[in-house]
Amino acid sequence: MKMEEKKEQLRLTKSRWKLLKERIGKNIINTFQKINLRNEAVEKKYNMSEEEQIEEILEEANAYNLRPEVEAEAEKIYSEKNKQFHVFSRIDAYLMAYQELIE
Repeated sequence: MKMEEKKEQLRLTKSRWKLLKERIGKNIINTFQKINLRNEAVEKKYNMSEEEQIEEILEEANAYNLRPEVEAEAEKIYSEKNKQFHVFSRIDAYLMAYQELIE
């Protein structure tokens, strides 16, 4: 090989490495951004109010056309369980009603 060809190959190799480094760096940055977005979504779910959580349960029940039934059953469960335990939450009642009616 001539010296000029070797220099040209070296230049192309350096160019490819530079491009690869940029792509790898961008992929790493994008990966971390996606991880952060997922973590924020998880935190948002944990920080939802009781009413928001109940509304999500009811929306899911609505997909099966069971929203009124879930609401009625949940209120029934909540009043019965709350008399017994006094620490029973409304969210638990709605989850129990949803699971009973879906099965």
